[in-house]
Amino acid sequence: MAAPAKYGPNPHAGASVNNAQARGWGTGWPHAQTSKMTTVTAAGVKVSVRREVAALVQTLLLVTEKYGYDVKAGQTWGFANRPIAGTKTASNHSWGLAVDVNSIPNRQGTPFKSDLPPKVVSAWESCGFYWGGRYTKAKPDPMHFEYIGTPKTVATHLAKAKAMLTPVVAPPLDLSLLMKQWRIDKGKKPTETLSASEKHWIGWYRRSYAILLTRKGVKFNGSESFVSLTTRFQRAYGLAPDGVPGPKTADMLRRLAGYRVQP
Repeated sequence: MAAPAKYGPNPHAGASVNNAQARGWGTGWPHAQTSKMTTVTAAGVKVSVRREVAALVQTLLLVTEKYGYDVKAGQTWGFANRPIAGTKTASNHSWGLAVDVNSIPNRQGTPFKSDLPPKVVSAWESCGFYWGGRYTKAKPDPMHFEYIGTPKTVATHLAKAKAMLTPVVAPPLDLSLLMKQWRIDKGKKPTETLSASEKHWIGWYRRSYAILLTRKGVKFNGSESFVSLTTRFQRAYGLAPDGVPGPKTADMLRRLAGYRVQP
């Protein structure tokens, strides 16, 4: 059974997944290069991998955690000097180029079963890893990610992985724009409207309200007015709930959501 459609098409379709030696990684099982392995620690787990891909694996584990997937110790591992189960073919684990993530909910076999979010799979795949959940000639193995690049491609893939960890820079917090939206919602100036750019930034502020209200366990209607969201935010965070996004409210929003100060 192929991976569900929610994971999208296979970006590595047709790629060879069992030729690490030909790609410049030397020998695997039974002559694994144990001296070239190292242990990386990230996302609450320790994984032994090939030294050259250590930073890449570490960064992708952090990306996995950032995307909300809890990596489990005891269910996640890397290097193992062994063949592929039931064969005499060296496993990519014996090169230290494969990582199994959360073996229990992502067990090998059919029917396909995995709790991996598509964006986690996409992150690993975009950084040179083939996902075992896409196996068609063998049983799907959703826990399994194996690096199919060469030693020379690691740096490029590491840069991609690091970019995923870079926080999105929020726009400057524009108090005058907050007040403009307030006036529009309250009907203070019936002819006043937002430009396309202003609507874009108001969308940022609405999303920040939503995130911060969810953090407090506050239920809200995503389509409600900006004034209503402001009032809920003020009440949740100990401010006077008057619905006016004045300096105190703007400062609280700036500090909690990481906005820069408007220059």
